[in-house]
Amino acid sequence: MRTQSLRIAVVTQKIVRHDGQGRVNAVVVEELLRRGHEVVAIASELADELTRHPRLRWIRLDGGGVPTQLAKDQLFAWRASRALARERRTGIDRVVVNGFVSWARSDVNAVHFVHSAWMRSPTHPIRKGVSPLSLYRVVYTLLNVGFERWSFRRAGRLVAVSRTVADELFRDGIEPERLSVIDNGVDVGEFRPGTPDPALFGLSPGRPVALFVGDARSDRKNLDGVLHALAEVPDLALAVVGDERGGPFPAMARTLGVEERVRFLGHRRDVAALMRAADLFVFPTRYEPFGLVLLEAAASGLPVITTRLAGAGRLLEDGAAILLDHPDAHAELVRAMRSLAVDPVLRRRMGDAGRRIAEGQDWSVTAGRYADLLEEPGPSGQVAEAQRLLVGSSP
Repeated sequence: MRTQSLRIAVVTQKIVRHDGQGRVNAVVVEELLRRGHEVVAIASELADELTRHPRLRWIRLDGGGVPTQLAKDQLFAWRASRALARERRTGIDRVVVNGFVSWARSDVNAVHFVHSAWMRSPTHPIRKGVSPLSLYRVVYTLLNVGFERWSFRRAGRLVAVSRTVADELFRDGIEPERLSVIDNGVDVGEFRPGTPDPALFGLSPGRPVALFVGDARSDRKNLDGVLHALAEVPDLALAVVGDERGGPFPAMARTLGVEERVRFLGHRRDVAALMRAADLFVFPTRYEPFGLVLLEAAASGLPVITTRLAGAGRLLEDGAAILLDHPDAHAELVRAMRSLAVDPVLRRRMGDAGRRIAEGQDWSVTAGRYADLLEEPGPSGQVAEAQRLLVGSSP
């Protein structure tokens, strides 16, 4: 490990604790600062506590008021490249990016999502029929495939946030020697076991509460499958965290006759408290490179129902989760939800196993591995040296 202080640029949309990818960035930045490094954060959002740190400089890039996500991404990438070019004039030792967020070279690219894999997924919107929205999403995905591959070629090393993501990158031809796997982590102090409390969800006592946290407007996380299964598990209630406005699921709950047992809670920042009040966690996702909420649920002592398509599912195989082979296997999902609804001993045993696993995945471990990688000399350092020689040129 290096003892020399480095000046490290972290380029990403969010460095915050209330967002999955943003949380990874936040803990890595905190670890770099703890080790005495200087951080230049090129981001749209930054955690309040980091803005006051004396060794952190925030270059704030706003969304610019552009109408589509594709345009916002391009505007951010252009502004980030310009900001990096300016910073290199005063010296940058390392550049860390998340996927395609800049046209500039990087030393480490942390890969949270692979658009080529999403394009191959049977859940991609284009598989459900052609519409203006699905066509836009195809264009968005295909362009991002190209942008990502460009960004990956211009990185010294790639870090996959799960073995699932690593497999996707290998499939796209990334050389093994350029790739590391650093699993995402969890704050086992914030996410910890508690006492079930259905009243916190606005639900009546008498039934265990299954918690779902994720996209509540599209079917990628398979909330539709959860609601259909719930109709066959009368001994279970459901709480949904995620912005459901404009989505089909409240109406679906009414159609299925389960609305009295379902509470849509919208977007929440007190997810840790909600997990302590639940009895189990259900997340039978159709596509998930990692799934941070799965580790958070395990750390909270909740038994988990998910699918083998979730990257974090591999970490929970040892007794902490029921892993479905296919997200649309309705009968299997019903059986899993029913078995946990009626068996508190099974819930407790699986929850204990999940807590033990989560304790080995604390964020300090994840952040330390990122910091160790950035402190290494070698290929990433050579990229940084090449960048210093190009000071004043376009990124």
